Amino acid sequence: MGMKVFLLSLLAGTTAFADVNFDREVRPILSDNCFSCHGPDARNRMANLRLDVPDGGMDPAKVLARVTNPDVSKRMPPAYSGHTLTPPQIDVIRQWIVQGAKWQPHWAFVAPKRPEAPVVKDSAWVRNPIDNFILARLEKEGLKPSPAADKATLLRRVSYDLTGLPPTIAELNSFLADKSPDAYEKRVDALLKSPRYGERMAMQWLDLARYADTHGYHIDSSREMWHWRDWVIDAYNRNMPYDEFTIAQLAGDLIPNATTEQKIASGFNRNHIINFEGGAIPEEYQVEYVVDRLEATSVTWMGLTMGCARCHDHKYDPIAQRDFYRFFAFFNNVSEKGLDGRNGNADPYLPLPSPEQKARQEKLNLDIKAHEAALPENTVAKAQAEWETAEIARVGPAVRDGLVAHYEFDGNLTDSSGHYQYGRVVHGDLTYSNAAVDKGADFDGETHVVFGHVAAFDRNAPFSIAFWLKVNNKLRETVLQQGGLEIALDDFELAGIQQRVPRLYVTLPSGLAVRTVNLLPWPENMNHLVVDYDGSAVNVFVNGSPAPVEILHAAGGVAHGDGSMEIVSFKGKLDDLRIHSRQLKPAEIAFLQSQESLRAVLSILPDKRSKEQKAWIRDYYLTQAAPDADRKAWSELKSLRQAEKKLTAEIPTTMVMSEIVASEKEKPRETFILARGDYRNQTDKVTPGIPAILPPFPKDAPANRLTLAKWLVDGSNPLTARVAVNRYWQMYFGTGIVKTAENFGSQGDPPSNPELLDWLATEFVRTGWDVKAMQRLIVTSAAYRQSSRVTPELLEKDPENRLIARGPRFRLPAEMIRDGELYESGLLKEKVGGPGVDPYQPKGVWEAIAFGDGFTSQSYTQGHGDDLYRRSMYTFWKRTAPPPEMITFDAPDREKCAARRTITNTPLQALVLMNDVTYVEAARALAQRMLLEGGKTADKRLEYGFHVATAREPAARELAVLRDTLNAELTNYSRHEDQASALVANGESPIKPGIDKSELAAWTTVASMILNLDETVSKQ
Repeated sequence: MGMKVFLLSLLAGTTAFADVNFDREVRPILSDNCFSCHGPDARNRMANLRLDVPDGGMDPAKVLARVTNPDVSKRMPPAYSGHTLTPPQIDVIRQWIVQGAKWQPHWAFVAPKRPEAPVVKDSAWVRNPIDNFILARLEKEGLKPSPAADKATLLRRVSYDLTGLPPTIAELNSFLADKSPDAYEKRVDALLKSPRYGERMAMQWLDLARYADTHGYHIDSSREMWHWRDWVIDAYNRNMPYDEFTIAQLAGDLIPNATTEQKIASGFNRNHIINFEGGAIPEEYQVEYVVDRLEATSVTWMGLTMGCARCHDHKYDPIAQRDFYRFFAFFNNVSEKGLDGRNGNADPYLPLPSPEQKARQEKLNLDIKAHEAALPENTVAKAQAEWETAEIARVGPAVRDGLVAHYEFDGNLTDSSGHYQYGRVVHGDLTYSNAAVDKGADFDGETHVVFGHVAAFDRNAPFSIAFWLKVNNKLRETVLQQGGLEIALDDFELAGIQQRVPRLYVTLPSGLAVRTVNLLPWPENMNHLVVDYDGSAVNVFVNGSPAPVEILHAAGGVAHGDGSMEIVSFKGKLDDLRIHSRQLKPAEIAFLQSQESLRAVLSILPDKRSKEQKAWIRDYYLTQAAPDADRKAWSELKSLRQAEKKLTAEIPTTMVMSEIVASEKEKPRETFILARGDYRNQTDKVTPGIPAILPPFPKDAPANRLTLAKWLVDGSNPLTARVAVNRYWQMYFGTGIVKTAENFGSQGDPPSNPELLDWLATEFVRTGWDVKAMQRLIVTSAAYRQSSRVTPELLEKDPENRLIARGPRFRLPAEMIRDGELYESGLLKEKVGGPGVDPYQPKGVWEAIAFGDGFTSQSYTQGHGDDLYRRSMYTFWKRTAPPPEMITFDAPDREKCAARRTITNTPLQALVLMNDVTYVEAARALAQRMLLEGGKTADKRLEYGFHVATAREPAARELAVLRDTLNAELTNYSRHEDQASALVANGESPIKPGIDKSELAAWTTVASMILNLDETVSKQ
């Protein structure tokens, strides 16, 4: 009784409210202002009070007293939180408490129940049940729907919406002439059957899937995922039911007897960014990939921000951190590496050979097996062992005649020549690792080693310096030096990814300087080099063979090199450095190049050899010492393997999902809760599962991605169908019924028409998840067909058109602006699918952020021909530098899943449309159409161009403006033919012979005006 009196006293003097709906009116207030301290996050919960559940310990009287407390220090929310309740919000809470503080679960977590279509007054306006729900809401708000759009506007609207392209004049005229009652429906059906429909539908899906043609991160090199993109287009065109579409993309690889197409589909969750930077930690990035999959899946199918529960319980939605990592576990067993993608696609990937490539590969594999059978392992191993025993005794001593210094680098700087010219490290550290002849020395660019005065290198005295070398640098560097003697590397050129090869430079104390004519080869291990001087000329041998040299400077100057031999600031690996006081004979050089390595490997017991050493000596035996038949078979086998390797590199691939299968080498990956989301802080082990707030999995179903996918499209799931139809609605009306398409949780906007949303969701499921049927349903509604004209009163009452009292009007997406203008100009080249293409792009965009070093996609090479005019969805997409014109018109960068695009209006957009070569060329091509197809008079041609771009005839005053502009430009360009030539030279499409360039330039300017109209780049 006391409580009731207290509440009545608080209510005194306030306006009477209708029944307050907790979920739609109270929860948003509490979520914004209170849940961060009194919500689902247990770690940060204050006063052991929860306001997001019915049994959270809330005392209504105390809550109301705290939010209305006149003492600021005691009022809630506290001042330091930055939140303050407004008087209207306090009134809502007060009324809710007075009415009994009835709690309701969040609407999105309750399965939709199919509502009956409401009865409306103006039933004649209704074309399908969507209209009942729209009109009922309008009548409740005291509003009326707008009149129907005119037929031309409607056809242009629906053509863009269903195909991403505008109608032609012929299509417009045909539609206007069709007086049948179902004329519009027939056009809709034709558009839905067009292959362009699949391309248009895929545009939105690519944002969700974060599709791109590069890996991301700072190197951002190429990948191949266009086969997945083409699968999506084809799935839409085949009208694959959304449940099958979902299952294939989330778990196509797990479907029993999965087809190639189903495996390709699973690439949805391989579209994430991938890293392979030096110094990055594989375990860290493997976690990031899984988090990305979780976030993309939860946003795309569930409309939830599950990523907010990575470090702690979600602050607003009932998703615990444990729920996050249980969901994470579904995607954590992919057979991937944390750092991968250096050479293209990252494991796991699916080869997709053409029939011809497949036949060649099968033939090569059969030949390889036949040659391997001719070299049975047991037989070859036995023969090799016998040969090794004999060879150990046969291999003679190393070349020691004239040897003045010998540094083996086998863990130290000892001189094994017997002259005791030991080296020493005077700065930095020197490490040792496997090399060509046992160990070698690794120089880090900061180590300084001195060997002493090993030789005089007199002008007339022969000498030889032999050593093994591996280096990969960009700038000139010295390998060895002593006085005027220098052996250096310069002229580095790329030979592959982070593989640079130089020329060898040799300078003698006498001033004689030479360099190798050719670049040094890129070695799999190391190159063997010999600098050989006969007293007058320098010769260089590379891997046992003479290398041509050119003289850079003739001899003259000092006669010998003083000082100590040293290595300063060299970065690379050296092994088996030998200095001789004489010339080495070619046979001796060949011996050093092969026999010393052989001696080193033979000295190691077979079971102690490394994998590389075993492979090397097997190759040596079968190449040099085996019987002729075996040598022939081995030579052919190596050629076949090389051919197969080359063919494999040519075969396109696509990244897919693939589970780790338990084996001796690999075990399924375990999942742990990560404290604060840090990959290093593993706590409790968890198994795959779903948030407790959602319906459970079927009993006895395996906890894997396939079960997860089926669970998502089960009719009892409260989210999937709602999220999907909401995105469709957003596609047509600019804003979803739930504005925050990415967030159906407490912090998201409530649905503007919840009954309509639930009806659409249940209808989607009822029709077997029929995607085309849902599009048809929406675009054939009376709501969709309304005119987009708006009165000031309606604009003030509903600026975002959430009530749908008028038709949609907003700027077209980036792809449709470009595609539409190419289509209107006659330049668009239509071909479904294929690799990404490289149309016009401002110079230097990629290069400004390029890492270089041989990686792909570091510099932009513009395409030519049809590649310049393909649809925008086929433009090569580099994540760190997306196509500039796409980004200018608000396309996302595709680094993360994006459920909706912002729409901005900036001066830069107008500058692009007026100056970018794509649009200037489109204007020139449209101008040519106007001249050739528009008619004989200027007015007819102007009307034609305007009609092509806007789907209507220009008004008299519009035509007058165009006419005046044309006349002014004709005068201008007739006086400035050079400017006319420069303007019409934009783009590579040819100008029809016989057209005057000054006239074409004037018409190009007018066409550019038409293509720049707000009406041209907007859907209305």
